[in-house]
Amino acid sequence: MVGTMKGSGARSGEQTLEAVEDALRRATTARDLGAFWRLDREGAITRSETVRRASAEGVALAGMPVAVKDLLDVRGLPTTAGLPGEHPPAAADAEAVRRLRAAGAVPIGKTSMDPLACTTGGQAPSFPPCLNPVDAGLSPGGSSSGSAVAVAAGIVPLAIGTDTAGSIRVPAAYTGIVGFKPAHRAVPRRGCVPVMPGFDTVGVLATGVPGCVAGYRALASRIRRDGTDAGGGAASLRTDAATRRVGVLSDLFRESNVEVAAACRGILSALERSDVKLEPVELGWRAQGLGIVLAWELASVWGERVDAEPERFTPLIRDTVAFGRSRGAEGYAEAMSGIVRARARLRRRVAGLDAVVCPTVPIPAPDRDRESTSVSTRFTRIFSALGWPAFSIPAGSDGEGRPIGIQVAAPESRTEKLIAVAALVEEAAGADRHT
Repeated sequence: MVGTMKGSGARSGEQTLEAVEDALRRATTARDLGAFWRLDREGAITRSETVRRASAEGVALAGMPVAVKDLLDVRGLPTTAGLPGEHPPAAADAEAVRRLRAAGAVPIGKTSMDPLACTTGGQAPSFPPCLNPVDAGLSPGGSSSGSAVAVAAGIVPLAIGTDTAGSIRVPAAYTGIVGFKPAHRAVPRRGCVPVMPGFDTVGVLATGVPGCVAGYRALASRIRRDGTDAGGGAASLRTDAATRRVGVLSDLFRESNVEVAAACRGILSALERSDVKLEPVELGWRAQGLGIVLAWELASVWGERVDAEPERFTPLIRDTVAFGRSRGAEGYAEAMSGIVRARARLRRRVAGLDAVVCPTVPIPAPDRDRESTSVSTRFTRIFSALGWPAFSIPAGSDGEGRPIGIQVAAPESRTEKLIAVAALVEEAAGADRHT
């Protein structure tokens, strides 16, 4: 699995083909989970043969099967963005998909998502239901639901998703895997359907932090056609012996479910034993104005299409477009100005810290029919508004077996320190479960 891979890319050709065939077989066997809307058997096998014939030495993800959220183009496959109707096949790969191919990865299909990535329930009308492999009665989260389910069910070790207000981190928390939302423009978005382009971010989901880091480095690096990295993006975690300073967002812990807070604090206790200095921090901001900004952007990009074909869009999308229009450019500018001021203020507040930590979602994974986007994104949207990269890492489960996630974030300039802290948090989470 990617979570334990070392990034050498030294797979044999036979292992490459076998890995892809196994992933396709698992996807077929687990089709009732609804992770994939479209498998690309022929394309995946052809690609794996190409990787098999090429030298895999030094290629980070050589022969690795990956899943792609249906918001990004994959050559020859339709991109639905979760909307019903006819969709032509894409003429070219999205840049993120191209970079994964250049790193040796093999896309095997397109995964399910919420319509236009606007909600977090993981379901789309006119498409098969997407089920949480931990418990089919629980929400898989969204909007990158299928990508999370494909990883959590063991179909693929790595998947691409997008995150605007929590769409990678929420399903990662609800399915018990790791999700990473990079800084906003760290990964190119060409070939990714724009929804709320000021905040849409391409990221990764995997079984562990090392897998997310390997995928992120491939996506964020300029990879040559021969598969070598032109940008210096190694797959290591780049940890060192320095004592890490981590801010504990006390106010977000207080706002969390008791079992969620306890699970995350257990990890912090284990983290403190590994030479990490924890410091309480009051964030004091809840992404005020982000809803106005996102609604205005959605109306600007999709408003005409919604007017022309209202039947193709959910009531929530139509209502959000109407809300964005009602606030207008002036309301958008005022809300965005408040966010910009908060970015500067909170960057100063965490100066000297390597990262901050809090629950990913204030509750454990909810029932499918009780999932609420406003609750699911209550904490994740904060770091989306700030533009900070952020991980969600499994933090165990509550007494009913509902997964819980712990979130680690930092300003963009501290991405490498964030990665090191995330690795320590994951290690502490494992240690906490054995104490």
